[in-house]
Amino acid sequence: MTARFLIPLLVSLGVAGAAAAQGYNVDPSVGTGGAASPIAVRQCNGSVENPVPVIAGCTAIINSRQSTAVQRSAAYTNRARAFLRRDQADRALADFDLAVMLDPRNSRAWANRGDFYSAMGEFDRAVEDYDRAIAANPEDFEAYSQRGNVRLMTGEPERAIPDYDKAIAVNPKFANAYANRGEAYRVQEDFDRAIAEFNQAIMLNPRFAIAYDNRGISYAQKGDYERAIADFDAALKVDPMMTIVYTHRATAHMQNGARNLALADFDQAIKIDPSDPYVYLSRGNLFLEGNELQSAIKDYDSAIMAERNYPEAFANRGVAYARMGNYNRAVVDFDRAIMLDPNLPDLFANRGLSYVKTGQYARAIADLDKAMASNPRDASSLYNRGVAKQQAGDRAGGDADVARAKSIDPSVGQ
Repeated sequence: MTARFLIPLLVSLGVAGAAAAQGYNVDPSVGTGGAASPIAVRQCNGSVENPVPVIAGCTAIINSRQSTAVQRSAAYTNRARAFLRRDQADRALADFDLAVMLDPRNSRAWANRGDFYSAMGEFDRAVEDYDRAIAANPEDFEAYSQRGNVRLMTGEPERAIPDYDKAIAVNPKFANAYANRGEAYRVQEDFDRAIAEFNQAIMLNPRFAIAYDNRGISYAQKGDYERAIADFDAALKVDPMMTIVYTHRATAHMQNGARNLALADFDQAIKIDPSDPYVYLSRGNLFLEGNELQSAIKDYDSAIMAERNYPEAFANRGVAYARMGNYNRAVVDFDRAIMLDPNLPDLFANRGLSYVKTGQYARAIADLDKAMASNPRDASSLYNRGVAKQQAGDRAGGDADVARAKSIDPSVGQ
């Protein structure tokens, strides 16, 4: 009887790109008589990486008696983005609301507010805003792409692809749309089409780190780890601070049998960002696979410290405790993981096994019934249920389960 543990699949960084800043036209020669100055115009149109002058310039335009409703709408849009940069979400949303009220045809205001709602997890409201952006400007290729991103994030890649198609039809050089369409194909396991899309994105933008990363994931999922690692190398050459790429490359090294290289990548990712729970989880899995149980538990502890409600970390720490023979402690972790995400694979199978080991046969049978319901040909769970039934006094039922388990996998129980 053995407990199984989760090795998370390689995961994508996600979709690329957000709706751009709002540009607007103000006559730069107008700077007196209550009008916004040319300096204010330049500031308001500046990068939100430096939000203070953006806020100052946009505020001057908003307050100017000579600014039109269209100009104020654009200024509210840019000031909202600057407020977001300063983590002032309430002020940002108020500005977005004013922007769309003043100029309902300001597609960038609708799209940027859609980005705000998307970041807040309010995906239905985000899609409504992208719809309004597209209605205001059917040529707004970024709004199509952003709506596709929401559909991709919410598990509808087949609905995302037509949005990326429309974005590319409007702007055939929009690298983000190719990359995100590639991601939509990848999550549907159409890896060759995904790779073709990432190729196009990289051709348009040779420094597109996310596209290299996601193409690498596609190659890894095809089992071509050498090409996957080459793409992760390329992504890190563009941006050596992308911790998720070190984790992806480490996972590819693991699957390619290069354990020391994998460990070095995990270590580097943690050095760059010691607060990333996924990296601790992944390195913990490497230790667990090598039966270095204390090291695995230490990493799962760190993952849980960084993310208190991390079901995979609880689940895999439970497996580590079970392998150490501490089944009661394992049950505590499996309980927590099941409370957080009962759909994780093998949870009921592993807790059921722990109950068998601690002599709680009725609970074991109940858990293993659930494991069998999701996978009727799970020989290990069927065998363990048979043992639990035998120990509980149901000799005939237990023998039947054990015999059936061995017919599925003759080596089960050895």
